Amino acid sequence: MGATVAVIAVWFALLPDSARAEEDGWTSDFYSYLPAAPDIKAPDLDFIPFWTGDLKKAKRAYKDGDFDKARKYFERASDDNNIVADWYLGHMYRLGRGVPRDDAKAFSYYGRVADAFDSEESDQNRLRIMVDALVRVADYYRTGSKAAGVAQNFDRASRIYRLAATYGHPASQYALGVMAMRGQGMRKQPEQGLRWLLAAAKKRYAPAEAALGDLYWRGDVVRRDRTRAIMWYLLARSTTRPGEQPAIYDQLDKMLAETSEAERLEAEARATVWADQYPADDEDNQTPE
Repeated sequence: MGATVAVIAVWFALLPDSARAEEDGWTSDFYSYLPAAPDIKAPDLDFIPFWTGDLKKAKRAYKDGDFDKARKYFERASDDNNIVADWYLGHMYRLGRGVPRDDAKAFSYYGRVADAFDSEESDQNRLRIMVDALVRVADYYRTGSKAAGVAQNFDRASRIYRLAATYGHPASQYALGVMAMRGQGMRKQPEQGLRWLLAAAKKRYAPAEAALGDLYWRGDVVRRDRTRAIMWYLLARSTTRPGEQPAIYDQLDKMLAETSEAERLEAEARATVWADQYPADDEDNQTPE
């Protein structure tokens, strides 16, 4: 993974000074803090021009739930250095889809895609895959993984997340929010952490919406507001499925059990207003199927 770290370090160094400044500076205009950055969504792989025969067969098998067949075709494409195949294989080994979960292999596959990162990449789908892989690599550094042989390194994770955040990746914004709240890899900045979480929530990223709900429920950083807490959890529930984030469903049920009908109705109304202003795009928040 040395090459991955080296590539990331080089590109981070090439970012404009405004992107490497303290968050208080380059996010002061919250709603347009990086106006030139493209939004990063889950890549629409149907339109990627480098789909080979093996990749097409692999994706078809993947969608049909025949993960063993999909893995074989993805591995063949991976042998030809195709980053789409590597990216999918990273997901399969991280999630244990058709293979025993193996974080070491997942980290390796994501690392290969991250190594291919090129800020001058003209194909937006390739760029999205590369940026998403950077986030996956950073996730391992943020949490640490004994299984993957990755030591926890907040500083390295925050640098990679900052790079991904310049491209609008919601998972990187969420992670930076959490780290700023806790003072991990940066000085503790609760208010800045709140801004990062809101940026991710605007893209309807469920973990960020739930995190905001927790803050309002407990009264951390913000004034305690049970109605707003439920609003955020209602939004989070609408952008995920029970099997993906069961904790969100469980926590919302507990909250609703402690609130009145009037509070629930107000929360629903607020959630509707937010959802109308920032509609959810399923492709933004889910791993490609």
